[in-house]
Amino acid sequence: MRVNVEQPYTLAELKPKLEAAFPEYKVKFRGPKVLVISQGNVAGAMIVGEKQKFVRLQEAFPTIGGQMLFTLSILLLGILIPFIIFLTTMKPKQVKVRDAVANFIREEYGTGAIPTKKEELATADLLDA
Repeated sequence: MRVNVEQPYTLAELKPKLEAAFPEYKVKFRGPKVLVISQGNVAGAMIVGEKQKFVRLQEAFPTIGGQMLFTLSILLLGILIPFIIFLTTMKPKQVKVRDAVANFIREEYGTGAIPTKKEELATADLLDA
């Protein structure tokens, strides 16, 4: 997911801001260009690289061990069973973390939070057409 920003940022300055905004998440570096935000062992998001006009944010496993365990389950059980388990149990948690971090970055660095479809429907007046 690309999050457009108007102000420049660095991963080093973004880390303490994320830790302050989300005390329930763990924020750590995985190498010099990857910042990992994790909630537990399954739910996580990664900020990859430092760009001028946008932040590249994606959902991911927060640990290398979890990622390797998922890959091993694909090798042992085939593609279909682990993929169904991933889509029903892990992916929604990862998307939730990614969206929370994306809204924080939008508010902090530029374009403001984009309301979700549920918020748009709740605030929309259907009588005005």
